[in-house]
Amino acid sequence: MSLSEVIKLESCTVELNAANKDETLQKISSLLKRSSELAKIPEDELYLALRKREEMGSTGFSKGIAIPHCQLAGLEKFIISLAICKKGVNFDSLDKKKSKIFVTIVGPKGNRNEHLKLLATCSHVLKEPGVMEDLLQTTTRINLFEEFLKNADNGDRKFSQKGKEKLMLLIVKDENIIQDITEVFIEYGIEQSTIIDTLQMENLLSKVPLFMGFFNFTGDKNPTSKIILAKISKDHINAIIKGFEDIFGDLDSFS
Repeated sequence: MSLSEVIKLESCTVELNAANKDETLQKISSLLKRSSELAKIPEDELYLALRKREEMGSTGFSKGIAIPHCQLAGLEKFIISLAICKKGVNFDSLDKKKSKIFVTIVGPKGNRNEHLKLLATCSHVLKEPGVMEDLLQTTTRINLFEEFLKNADNGDRKFSQKGKEKLMLLIVKDENIIQDITEVFIEYGIEQSTIIDTLQMENLLSKVPLFMGFFNFTGDKNPTSKIILAKISKDHINAIIKGFEDIFGDLDSFS
């Protein structure tokens, strides 16, 4: 199983802040719930499963690394979340030092072999020389996502291959939200896009003598809109949509 298939960009953050271990587990549960793969799993159930695993023995290891994990009934696929807490949090680590890097694995109940493989793989990546330092220097979730995968085995670098890109097209009628959209793009490493100014056909036809009277265009209605075209990695689409929903709400409710 490739790490690039199970690490969810929308469930990564470089801004994890928590006062203690329990709050850390709560915030990680909330972060994991950003993934659509966990849509049917209540957040409380996820949190309780992670906490129950911690009661068996802390997953906080030495050198600032923690790998919380659990198994859930009803889950079909593995999900991995990456989180950085730069100030650190007491997580009952083996060396009694604060944990700063959290790699959380949630898997289907009963799939022990794959779960163990992912635990071993993530542990191996984190133990590579310089990896921890590089992860702690990341400033955005996409930097964290790519930095982790960059240090994984070659088989886990599929996210950068050509042919996995999609064209995202956005039609924006309110210029006031352009900046919000741009900030989401930048957060996910999209620094280039094409913006096209358009004029609604209704406005044009209302000025043609032949069609006058059929189109009641008023000055209260914005006659222009902008089309934003951006090339996006297929692996990042769900995360970017989630980023938009954080600002604008559920996109499915838009008409």
